[in-house]
Amino acid sequence: MTDAERNQTGQRIALLARVSALFDRFGSTVPMAIAFLNGWPTEVQFYPHRQVGESWRLYLSLIIYQLAALALGRATSFARASLDP
Repeated sequence: MTDAERNQTGQRIALLARVSALFDRFGSTVPMAIAFLNGWPTEVQFYPHRQVGESWRLYLSLIIYQLAALALGRATSFARASLDP
């Protein structure tokens, strides 16, 4: 790999790291915004109201977004490690 290709790959990995950090910081606001726009309840509902409520969608989407942020961060760290000689 030439120095120009290594620099270009390094810049792309740095951009991915920045996007990963922003997604980790602000990614959970996406499901919250969707919840408020769709009118989903955001309070915790206990049995027997849990069967009727839709709050599980909000919590599931928050968990999925956090897992996606974790996976993106791990992919960035693996990409950086593979670039090092």
